[in-house]
Amino acid sequence: MGVLSVCEEAPSKVFGVPLSHLRKTGLMRQGLPLALTHLVGFLEKHGLSTCGLFRVGGTVLRQYELRKCFDRGGFPKMNVEDVHSSAYVLKHFLRTLPGGLIPEPFMIELLKVFKMFRLSKRHKAVKKILDTIPEENYNILCLLTFFLSRVAAASHANRMTTTNLSIEFGPIIFHVPQGPTKLEEEEMCISFTEYMLDNLRHLLPNIYPQASAINTAGDAVSEAEEDFTPKKCVQQVLLAETSSKPAKIGRLGRLRRRFLHFWQKFGSRNGRCKVEPSGAGDVQ
Repeated sequence: MGVLSVCEEAPSKVFGVPLSHLRKTGLMRQGLPLALTHLVGFLEKHGLSTCGLFRVGGTVLRQYELRKCFDRGGFPKMNVEDVHSSAYVLKHFLRTLPGGLIPEPFMIELLKVFKMFRLSKRHKAVKKILDTIPEENYNILCLLTFFLSRVAAASHANRMTTTNLSIEFGPIIFHVPQGPTKLEEEEMCISFTEYMLDNLRHLLPNIYPQASAINTAGDAVSEAEEDFTPKKCVQQVLLAETSSKPAKIGRLGRLRRRFLHFWQKFGSRNGRCKVEPSGAGDVQ
């Protein structure tokens, strides 16, 4: 019981707290929560071919162990048997994020233009709104959606198409408030999430480290699966910068630099971009 009390009251609490709290307590690097990047990195390496990814929840006990380890400031040891449980924990992080990943005022505007505009004009209107959401939310949205595009690209193995992923993540990315139109709005959020995943190249900057292999869920997967190494991560980000117009000084420039710096630091700590345990935070 004493351990539980310490976990619940620890200043390093990860779940159900604002992003500003993660930043102040040192649990965020380069605008991204460390727990989230740890989970994405693990699932990228071990979960893309897992059937029912994000639909099967794993075991309740293991979910609890992983969450408590993160809340203690640690990075739990995980193996292939933890794919479903870690996928659940990733969803739990987004589900319990106060205000949602895309806060309600932006959700209202996005759904409005989604219903009003035809596809030819919709991209520009949606992108304009997405560009104004809080920067840390924007960072996470970029990381999450390009990772989900990788999941959808492997739907022949995992059965998680953009439609199925949208059903799972639409109500999580957007926190629809209680009310008489809640179900209708959640269905609209699901439709918008599918639209977003199918049109990423028009809406968000492609800065996810492996995005050069797959730009959107509809593209073909690279024939040669390459190692997820820091050197290649950095090379891909730099290639994206040098093969297009130089990034303007501002949000996109800062965002690219943050991702570049994050993967450089992540690589220098682990040697390779793979999930490594942190002994101090391991769940016993």
